[in-house]
Amino acid sequence: MPQPGSRLRIVDELGAAKTLAPGHEVVTRAESPDWLVLGLGPDPRALAATLPPGARVRYLECPEFLAQTDAAWRAAIPAAWTPVASLDPVLAACANILLYRQAGTLFPRFWSPIQAALLLPVVPPDAPCREKIALLPRDTGGLVAPGITAGFEAEGFTVRVVDRAGLLACLERERPALFFSVNFTGLDRHGEVQALLARAGVPVVVWCVDNPFHCLSGVKTTAWRDVTLCVTDDWFVAPLTRHGARAVHHLPLAADPAFFTARPDRPELAGKLLFVGRSAFPDKELFFSGSRLDPALWDEAMAMLVRGERPDFGWWEKRLGAASLWPGRDARRVGYGAEESGQAWRRLVIREAARTGKLAVCGDAAWRGLVEAPFAWLPPVPYHEALPGLYASAQAVVGAVSPLLPHGLTQRHFDVWAAGGCLLTDHTPGLALFPSELTGPITYRTARDIPDLAQRLSQDAEALKDAWRELIAAHHTYRHRIRSVLEWVAEEGGRGNRGETFL
Repeated sequence: MPQPGSRLRIVDELGAAKTLAPGHEVVTRAESPDWLVLGLGPDPRALAATLPPGARVRYLECPEFLAQTDAAWRAAIPAAWTPVASLDPVLAACANILLYRQAGTLFPRFWSPIQAALLLPVVPPDAPCREKIALLPRDTGGLVAPGITAGFEAEGFTVRVVDRAGLLACLERERPALFFSVNFTGLDRHGEVQALLARAGVPVVVWCVDNPFHCLSGVKTTAWRDVTLCVTDDWFVAPLTRHGARAVHHLPLAADPAFFTARPDRPELAGKLLFVGRSAFPDKELFFSGSRLDPALWDEAMAMLVRGERPDFGWWEKRLGAASLWPGRDARRVGYGAEESGQAWRRLVIREAARTGKLAVCGDAAWRGLVEAPFAWLPPVPYHEALPGLYASAQAVVGAVSPLLPHGLTQRHFDVWAAGGCLLTDHTPGLALFPSELTGPITYRTARDIPDLAQRLSQDAEALKDAWRELIAAHHTYRHRIRSVLEWVAEEGGRGNRGETFL
């Protein structure tokens, strides 16, 4: 056993050394002498002293935990205690259950399914088809939630919005087809929700509409590798696969249905260029706390932007020599360089577009202090209610893709055309999603090119608008994206990874 004053240290699931603290809690109290101990903790002898005399004890311990204990620790386990290799539902139903609090944070991939089995002891019966029900977490917010809901409903699905408290009751009474998360919303850090869904046989799909490694930076279990992972930027397919993801698919952004009904309603924007975007994402400083920029790398990145080159997430990863993008802080260190490059790029784009003398910027007030250029400032507007009208009203919308997504696109690549507007976009490999005859006339490579491009487009924009709008409606709506997701989940189920199909 550890010497007095010392603490047992264990290397956890993610490879970090952790000091064990004492602490068990009673999960289930029963009128029975039978006890089931889930995780023995740092001192089995001290634990035994807390149990009532005559207790009949069985215990379950994580094999990775046991492999790191020494002979003295193992000798402290009372000889009368019986080890079990798995959770016995009959015993769990009638025994007092004692859980080591820290167990689930040390080895969540092992313990989360155990906790799920306690919560959902009776698995729904097998059936040839699941119900056409899609579960969306209640905290799915942002721009894409209404479009996702509309996409599922267009495919004949009922959408259930659930929170963690209501998920168990839902799984007890229904057999949903899948759980659809955006950026891991609705899924906790240690995989407990994912394990509960797996217990019920419900496939989990995660669509990362932002940088996937930023989304993953708060995840503390390797279980994320088992979900069906979708990314808006195909650059991330290879690195996510290298980090252990089992199934990664390219699922681009899409047009929201609300934009197709847009009408020009802001006459003051007629004949003007419009830039829409925020100067930084919320809580940026907190997310990147402790991150710093290398001055030499920053100068190199700024020179690239002037030349129309992209110091993107992949570039910063190589230049910083990041060993691994998950787990750890390297993804945020890399992302900080890309995010700062993105703000610098947007400043440059606004400055050059303002040379036309007819630029409006819709975004947070910080832009007025960040860019010394003549433009009309408009405060942020509600996305679904007001933004379509702005896009339809302007001569053209000037877009700038964030370097956080090396092959990325933005909502504007879909929504502007759906609204009947015209987009000027910087060059990004993500434009390969569309026909080159449509992207060529609207693309600028350096910010200096924006005024000339805007002038050329003012003469023949109407034909481009019609062609783009037809393309988006035919191939790039949320219904198209949801249809792809359903096909992938069905295919993976057919290979034995998921179980039932439901198409």
